[in-house]
Amino acid sequence: MKKEFLLTINILSFLLVAYSLITGTPTYAYNATQNDKAGNISTQKFLRFIDTKKEYGKSCEEYNYITSSQRLKLLKQDNFMLGDILSDSLRISNVNPDHLVETNLTECNKQTMSVSEYTYREKLEYFNENIVTIEVLQYAYGAGAAHGNGHISRYMYDREYGMKLDWENLFGTSESFDLYVLQRVVKEIADEDFIGYFKASDKLLNFRKQGYFAITDKGLLIQYGKYEITPGASGLPSIVVTKEVLKQYMSREMYAKCFLSSEQVIMEVLNDF
Repeated sequence: MKKEFLLTINILSFLLVAYSLITGTPTYAYNATQNDKAGNISTQKFLRFIDTKKEYGKSCEEYNYITSSQRLKLLKQDNFMLGDILSDSLRISNVNPDHLVETNLTECNKQTMSVSEYTYREKLEYFNENIVTIEVLQYAYGAGAAHGNGHISRYMYDREYGMKLDWENLFGTSESFDLYVLQRVVKEIADEDFIGYFKASDKLLNFRKQGYFAITDKGLLIQYGKYEITPGASGLPSIVVTKEVLKQYMSREMYAKCFLSSEQVIMEVLNDF
């Protein structure tokens, strides 16, 4: 009985060490409190109406954003006050008090030719034990314009230190995955005539830039802006690289960090034996 007990302890110790090595994270359990954090993150809404007394000088602005205190809840260490996730928190610009007509409205006025609109919205798109993805939507309509323009960008953060994850963090410096993505972009969503006419071939590589890519439930989402590689009517062209494909290009450690729970990591280690 004692031998069986010691064997069990040794196996558990090995699995915890293996998990730590694979994920690069401390060997502590992911408790229910941490698991509930995503559901407890709230956004703050702020609206204001501005009139500069000039032609087309009226505007209505709407902000829905995750505050610094709420972003702090996304970190594993509640007392860790550094990291990009906090420094990237929205700061609403000041306006001339004489131009401020009304704040904390219920809604922005309906679009008219004489009133500009600006909307900024943040939301959690992906959340697991190790990383978080925040989606940022921005929409602007200039007074007198025929239509408005919208853009969506996404930013990934390591929850251990609140630092942004860039392309090299996820996929290293190998060019094989870059080539795979580029081929899919050219084949599936790029408009050859548009790129040729506007000489926009350099825009094809934008998928490596911050804001253009993000880990989601489905895998890796890559999304371009309007008028970058397609006409405006195409909206925001995007592709998804599935988890099955990502597993071929990401290191085992990074794949586990992005997609696997601690229990799944341990099961993978067990399957190796």
